[in-house]
Amino acid sequence: MRDLTSRQWYAIALCALAVVFDGYDGQMLAMAIPLMAKEFGVAPTAFAYAGSASLAGMAVGALLLSPLADRHGRRLWLLASLLLFGLPTLLAMQSGGPTEMTIWRFVAGCGMGAAVPVTIAIVADIAPAANRVQIVAMMASGFAVGASSAGLIAPLLSAPFGWRGLFAYGGFMPLLLAALVWRGVPESRSVAGASTTVTVAPSVVTLFAPQYRQRTGLLWAINAINLFANYGLATWLPTLLVQNGWTLAAASRIMAVLSIGALSGCWLASRLIDKQRIALGLGGGYAVAALALGLCATNPAATWVWVVLLICVGFGAIGTMLTLGPLASAYYPEMMRSTGVGWANGIGRFGSLFGPLALAWLMNQHLAPTSVLGALMVPLFCCVLLALLLPGALRTTA
Repeated sequence: MRDLTSRQWYAIALCALAVVFDGYDGQMLAMAIPLMAKEFGVAPTAFAYAGSASLAGMAVGALLLSPLADRHGRRLWLLASLLLFGLPTLLAMQSGGPTEMTIWRFVAGCGMGAAVPVTIAIVADIAPAANRVQIVAMMASGFAVGASSAGLIAPLLSAPFGWRGLFAYGGFMPLLLAALVWRGVPESRSVAGASTTVTVAPSVVTLFAPQYRQRTGLLWAINAINLFANYGLATWLPTLLVQNGWTLAAASRIMAVLSIGALSGCWLASRLIDKQRIALGLGGGYAVAALALGLCATNPAATWVWVVLLICVGFGAIGTMLTLGPLASAYYPEMMRSTGVGWANGIGRFGSLFGPLALAWLMNQHLAPTSVLGALMVPLFCCVLLALLLPGALRTTA
């Protein structure tokens, strides 16, 4: 880490801010749903398609837009993705109901879906190989910081401005960040050193070359199942807590504790991965989260128990998720990093768009809110099993 210059650290910090707004965005919508439902006179589940539309947009952005960064330059596509995210978020403030909101959320999702893989690729280019996963993962942990900030900022913005205040902040800040990225983030080495402005980028088919196909399949599966659980949780946890007797302000504040677990889980998992202890770093984290969600289903009476359990959920479900992109960046060559990370993230986003819909379906079956939370332990236990297979796949060579 000592080999990094102040300019490189500044570029990493700007990339981290882009991920922060991705985290804020996910929780922003969750905080806004109860307010929008009240204003428009509909059930909160009417916005399930809006939540899934943003995730579908993220999948499209990750799959179709982020690979272009390997060809045309990562800084350029980071700028484009920030603009594509910020402007539609501002325009969503004029939505008159769930349908319009669904459209704007899809467009904004395309921008953020491209931004996250590109920032991971940029930081992986900068970071030294010895601790690349840890540096990239700590940058990616900005997601947890952003999600936490939503829980703290939302009550302050919604009190005077309603749900539109949350969208105003979420749309303006990426546009401001784009101006900083233009001068503060260097172009990737493969593009900057090319003799032309267009480089030869690998196709997606390359991800299934003999030396990569097993890791690609497992990374895609883990991403999809993990994000299915995480975005179901992120979208509906405030609503489920309110239905369980919490006030909206209290539910918003307790969401912040997820980031405490996420940051610590990200730090520990990335350390273990850099030391080649991948099964312990990933599988152990998922097991902790699954057990914590199972205990949530018992509906603890004490607030402090909820705090501890949600910290554990953040530790395993979110903290471990934050290492998946950095892991992918370390196990694909530089020339195909944006493609490898983008497709792993994009396939994961396709899994994530079903999470809010699945939990909405369970809620409509009139299950207890805590039982709905407990159901998320099933996909996380699946992630444990897949994580145990990953070390062998990463050792595969041509």
